[in-house]
Amino acid sequence: MTDLAIFSKHKALTAAGAILAVPLAAWTGFSAVSHLIYRRSNMSTASEIYFRLTRNRHKLLDPIAFDNYILDQATTNEKTVDVPEILTFRTSVESIEMGGIQTFLLNRRDRNDRAVIFLHGGNFLRRPSIDEWKAADTIARKTRAEVFLPMYPLAPVHTHADAHKAVEAIYRNVVAEYGARNVTLMGDGAGGGLAISFAQRLHDLGLEQPSHLILVSPWVDITLGNPLVDEYEAHDPMLASYGLRKVGVLWARGTSDHDPLVSPINGEVRHLRNVLVFAGTRELFYPDAKLIYDRIAATGIHAEFHEGRGLNHNFPFYPTPEATRALEAIISAVTED
Repeated sequence: MTDLAIFSKHKALTAAGAILAVPLAAWTGFSAVSHLIYRRSNMSTASEIYFRLTRNRHKLLDPIAFDNYILDQATTNEKTVDVPEILTFRTSVESIEMGGIQTFLLNRRDRNDRAVIFLHGGNFLRRPSIDEWKAADTIARKTRAEVFLPMYPLAPVHTHADAHKAVEAIYRNVVAEYGARNVTLMGDGAGGGLAISFAQRLHDLGLEQPSHLILVSPWVDITLGNPLVDEYEAHDPMLASYGLRKVGVLWARGTSDHDPLVSPINGEVRHLRNVLVFAGTRELFYPDAKLIYDRIAATGIHAEFHEGRGLNHNFPFYPTPEATRALEAIISAVTED
């Protein structure tokens, strides 16, 4: 090989190495930010970037856009819900009527010996997201449970009173079939707040608590009055207090916004049983979720707090290593005898 050929080959290899070094350096820097600064997986950092680009946080901040969104939802939320066509379910899914509302039942089998009532989130304004459908399917597939996903009444047409009425009817039906100790009540975001506010009523209703109460990023104070909310909101890529407080006024119609029916952080917690709370440190619901957990744990009730360090709202429902571990904890609770 001539000196010129050797030089040309060396030059080409050097250029190739330089080209490869750029993405490698970028990936190394990305990993360093994820693990050293945020203490989370690369997938979770990528997820937050995705949330900032695709989620509707801007609507929660824009008064005109949010008012229009509320008006649109007044019509949308009254329609019959269809299973998302883009999803492939690993369990059976059917739409039934229960408690006077449309309810989806996943994993109906004769040999099932337990049930999960899953109250979806969406700020009391929207139907289940793709992530919530996937979570319901995963829980149904990996447990011996039928999963009930109620399309409970939503704002702006309906209020907390309509939702509580529907959830009570469904809970009574499911408990009559399975027994309370074989039923898990769970919810995320707004659905998490509804789940615990309903659980707080069970004692007065003369009904037994579910075997587990699972709260994922629960919205437990409709006013978001905690002074720490602003600090956490600054890092939240998905939620904004302006729009949430506006929905809170609609949801609380007919009662005080401090009433436990809409702000369960002000309610009685000593009658609850086996409570699991999940919240990310980069979501504005975190301080209240931690506060209500501390109140529950202080009573001596079995309670667990799963902190998503550096993670976002509803972190157990996304395709990340942290979500896998969180869902395993949820599945373990559901299957616990």
